[in-house]
Amino acid sequence: MLESRKDNYYGFDVTMYRISDHLWISNVMPNEQHLVNQFNYNKMMWRQETYTTDEIEFLFNVSSKVLK
Repeated sequence: MLESRKDNYYGFDVTMYRISDHLWISNVMPNEQHLVNQFNYNKMMWRQETYTTDEIEFLFNVSSKVLK
């Protein structure tokens, strides 16, 4: 079972799932994208961006089955 938490992102209620210590990915939002919180170790800060499912699979090597 993945650790999860609820967030509000510009009016979208999303559930964020902890993939690893430095990576949280949301369920798919109505705009067909996922919210991603990623810790940048070079800048020592959290980055928040949105990605499509295909981009997440490619960039973070996370299966789309985990994101459902």
